[in-house]
Amino acid sequence: MSGFSTAEKKIADFLSKHPGMKRRIKKMYSAVNYMLNKKKYSFHSRFPIEKIVSDLTNESFFGYYDKSPLSQDGKYIIFHETDGIISHLPPDPKSAVKIMLFDTEKNRYERISETSAYNWQQGSKLQWLNSNEIIFNDIENRKAFARIINIATNSSRTIECPIYDCFRDKYALNLSFERLNMIDPDYGYAGLQNRSTKSISEDGIFYTDLKTGENRLILSLDDIVRLHPADGSKEEDHCVNHIMISPDGKNFIFIHRWFCSGNRFDSLVMCDIEGKYPHILANDRFVSHCCWNGNDKVTGFLQDPSHGKNFYRIDISTGRIRSVSEKLKDFGDGHPSFLGNIILFDSYPDRSRMQHLYIYNADSDGIDDIGSFLSPLRFFGPTRCDLHPKWSSNSKDIFIDSTHEGKRGLYKLYFKENNL
Repeated sequence: MSGFSTAEKKIADFLSKHPGMKRRIKKMYSAVNYMLNKKKYSFHSRFPIEKIVSDLTNESFFGYYDKSPLSQDGKYIIFHETDGIISHLPPDPKSAVKIMLFDTEKNRYERISETSAYNWQQGSKLQWLNSNEIIFNDIENRKAFARIINIATNSSRTIECPIYDCFRDKYALNLSFERLNMIDPDYGYAGLQNRSTKSISEDGIFYTDLKTGENRLILSLDDIVRLHPADGSKEEDHCVNHIMISPDGKNFIFIHRWFCSGNRFDSLVMCDIEGKYPHILANDRFVSHCCWNGNDKVTGFLQDPSHGKNFYRIDISTGRIRSVSEKLKDFGDGHPSFLGNIILFDSYPDRSRMQHLYIYNADSDGIDDIGSFLSPLRFFGPTRCDLHPKWSSNSKDIFIDSTHEGKRGLYKLYFKENNL
């Protein structure tokens, strides 16, 4: 559970309107709580755990919770590895991280490329396209682009624009990372030019054919802003983030985020892959982490008048929103993903700076705490390390990013359902 009282959560909500003040007060408050509630251990896991890194003097990480580092055939693991970079400091655009390949059968690591287009939350959007090809973002002359590498042939090619989410090796959806740098910098790239030069009628969500490289705007920010006719903010205060394509590739969701008079507003929007029929799924000011549950439902941690902030399941055909479980309300925000009727999710650091890993069983309405991991206070704000738990592509294991050993690291947990 989150370990924080209702009063503390209300104070946090108030401070959210004043981000600079919130960060300073939160860090000081976290330090005091940690000293009073410090545990005698740095981690606990119900399952065997293995660190994925080629050199123990380096740090490793994968990134977000919606992709698996493991190849579809289960043979390789891809990840980022630092080379002398200290990851509790902001990314240095002059220093690249390595793109690594781990052969699980031969127990062999290989550096296959490097990139300076990364942040500590999502990396370089590194992901598998098929069993042989990977894709990730890079920067050259302060402009972002995507690189595709075939690990079987050792060949590579580039796409002139960056990617955000991909549907297999068919197409990608992307956005303006320059605008993201300006509005939501935790997810941007430090080496890019500072501001987007595009108007909201020219900017938004783009479709890229991964075979031909053709790139076109399918949903403009102007179209998205028009979904909120009562919004009075300036156009430079809008951005999109967290694009996720449905498993069948027909639809996608994203968060529309904007600021007005210093206050942040979120809405969850869905659209078909041609950019037609955009409509709002959730619009009560706060939307956090979401995931697809099949092709017809979306689950996410958001705010709704019915139950406040909680995990909700949304039927995309009817728009019906309902709470997943009243039990989950006590656990706070987390990054969810599904395996059948099981939801894997994590927590932010509690009073003792422990981040928890949970499994919720929708059939039994039961919640299991399967692990807890220390988050040292120096990993804070933009350099924080969320666990970002994700199922492996073969659904046998769980991957997390963690700092419980004092460094950022990618870890594999050998999941055994009968241990729950």
